[in-house]
Amino acid sequence: MRVPIPLVLVLCIAVVAGTWWAGSRNTDFITPPSDSELAAIRLRIESSIPPSDQPEDAVSAPSDPANPPPSSASQTAVSKPAFDQGDMTRPPKLDEYNGFGSQGAQYLMDLAALLESEGRFQRALLAWERVIDTAKPDDAQFSTAISAIQRLRPTLPDWNTDPALAIPVTLHAGTGKNAALILTPILEETARELETASAGILKVTANVAAGKSDLNTNGPTPAALWFAGPSENARSTEVLSFTFESPETLREEVRKTTFRILRAYIARTVSLTPPRSIADDAAPLPALQTHISRWTWQEFGSVLNLPPDPDQ
Repeated sequence: MRVPIPLVLVLCIAVVAGTWWAGSRNTDFITPPSDSELAAIRLRIESSIPPSDQPEDAVSAPSDPANPPPSSASQTAVSKPAFDQGDMTRPPKLDEYNGFGSQGAQYLMDLAALLESEGRFQRALLAWERVIDTAKPDDAQFSTAISAIQRLRPTLPDWNTDPALAIPVTLHAGTGKNAALILTPILEETARELETASAGILKVTANVAAGKSDLNTNGPTPAALWFAGPSENARSTEVLSFTFESPETLREEVRKTTFRILRAYIARTVSLTPPRSIADDAAPLPALQTHISRWTWQEFGSVLNLPPDPDQ
């Protein structure tokens, strides 16, 4: 039996209409999809794409065997040199970065600048100190290091905050009876300045030996300074003499002579770069505070506390 053509057409239209209505009757074609739906769609599409075994620029940047492109490692080395910053899992030691001086002052300066940029200020200060006590900086490098030390030292705590662990040394002076009365408070002040300069590493005691009478009643008054360890037969530095005409000039003479004694003794007994000399008209206190590293202060005090030197 043949089905009438009009009935076939009606049935076809009914099947198509019924299928469309059943599949789309709950679908919203007007409201746009939410951000979460779009993200899910993107993730589904990306996960369906097979991974490529070629770099992104394999087509756009053909390789040249005679002139290969630089690797990412070499590009990193050019833009940011690699530095040995030490073991960051432990506190730094006072002699941190010892041995780096052989790589030059500039290497230590760049390392110090990197450490500063990362907020590691104690390590940065140690690196700046290695510039002056283990390397051989030129005048410009030395000035830069001193400026950095002057900037960082006041922002950091003393290296040693336990008085019981401070290394004892004595700053001795000898002068006439009347001059001793003037010299004693100035020597005690200088001792406190040296303790501060050493970041608490040294405990400096002032001792003035007064003569029975004035050494000179006419003209400048003579005096002498030297350092020694705490024991009776302890090691001592050279004795340097100076003269002063008034109490106003005595303080600077004591500081200047103290720096000269330190510089000479460090150069002779400590295996570190000795502090640079200063001009005769330069203020000695800044040199005491910055030209001598904390490690050098420790080595200086340690030598004076060794058993007596048989050659002395």
